[in-house]
Amino acid sequence: MRKQVLSILNYYKSMAFWSFIVTLAITIINPELILALSTKLFLIFVLWFLISDRKVRQRLRFYKIRGVSNIKFFTVIFLIDCTLTSTFLFLIKGFI
Repeated sequence: MRKQVLSILNYYKSMAFWSFIVTLAITIINPELILALSTKLFLIFVLWFLISDRKVRQRLRFYKIRGVSNIKFFTVIFLIDCTLTSTFLFLIKGFI
């Protein structure tokens, strides 16, 4: 289980920068938690559809080797992203 989570975190490192940019854009436009989380959920679904593309799926093959299912992979990524986004928005709202 630990190796699976570590492989998911390893993949999330490459997405963390872009996720933070999206969070900053949402914060500038309208810093609401529901808007931010629904946008992140939409982006997870877009990533899910990208996985169905054969070339993208071959690049993301490493998490399959560790025995991580698609549902577990995207659920953990979404939960990590939600936690980071919520923490960031709560901290920013304290200063706004």
